Amino acid sequence: MTRRYLYLAVILTALLLSLAGCRKELCYNHDEHGFNVRAYVQPEWELEWMRDYGISAVYGMEEESFIPYEYLIPRAGKGIACVSYHESGMFSTRHIDSTGGVLYLQEGIQDLLFYNNDTEYIVFDGMDTFAEASASTRTRTRASYNMTHEDETTVNPPDMLFGAWLGNFEGVMSSTADTLKVSLKPLVYKYLVIFEVTEGIELVNSASGGMAGMAGRVYMHDGHTDDETVTILFDNCPIIDNYIIAIVSSFGAPGFDYEDSSYDAADRKFGLNLTLTLNSGKTVYSDFDITDQMSIQPRGGYIYIPDISISTEGGEGFFDVTVGDWGNEEEIDLPL
Repeated sequence: MTRRYLYLAVILTALLLSLAGCRKELCYNHDEHGFNVRAYVQPEWELEWMRDYGISAVYGMEEESFIPYEYLIPRAGKGIACVSYHESGMFSTRHIDSTGGVLYLQEGIQDLLFYNNDTEYIVFDGMDTFAEASASTRTRTRASYNMTHEDETTVNPPDMLFGAWLGNFEGVMSSTADTLKVSLKPLVYKYLVIFEVTEGIELVNSASGGMAGMAGRVYMHDGHTDDETVTILFDNCPIIDNYIIAIVSSFGAPGFDYEDSSYDAADRKFGLNLTLTLNSGKTVYSDFDITDQMSIQPRGGYIYIPDISISTEGGEGFFDVTVGDWGNEEEIDLPL
């Protein structure tokens, strides 16, 4: 009898331990198997650096071998932030992997805002309200900078920002996750600026500059830019053969609707500055009006300044610039 009771006690103990293990496992997976509001996010990254409105075909820019088109294509973000704006007025932020993942949300109607969470120079404002959430970039000054848009704030180029927005998502309690396909579109685009130097490229040691009249802010919920303008500074322009190249990231043109296919520049003016440090150590600069080119390229593209001549004569240096189809010939004396 003693052995029988001992045997039964061992079986009962093992059974209780196994049941306890199952219950513990169920507790750990409660969110996965229980009733709650969750969505499995499947992100799609739209990797575009510009919206081609036909300007590249004018000069055959895509055929220029020194800057391949693929080189300018942005990379997908390293992670995704999702801000949920609930109908109750509460908002919360959650993070998932760049390849997707499960979001746990609140029950009820909410607006969802998605963006990549790996930015460095982006400044977010108004993030507690869906309609006011916006992005700008950090201010910056450069002692040698000289530009006609003197009233504008000078800023760093923004790093890559993607966004997606989904209004009136209804969170429903369920034992299974909804599948949510999210298309993250670029909110930052690039301008490939090409200065063609026909004479004097050997005199140039380094080049920098700025783009004026650009959008200073983009709104996250629909991608439109406001009327605030800034000047974006750029540095370390590569010099390839007789070309000076600048790749400038920007929110694009101000006062532009993301979903619109046309842009009215109205009375806006866009400027481009090129500042050169010559081998002699002297600094010279020149400004160009690029309003015509920007008015048809509100979301990235090609800016082309042809026929630049750089020379030193009798101790004086100047750019001799022929803008061609984009404007009148301009000659600027620059003291050395």
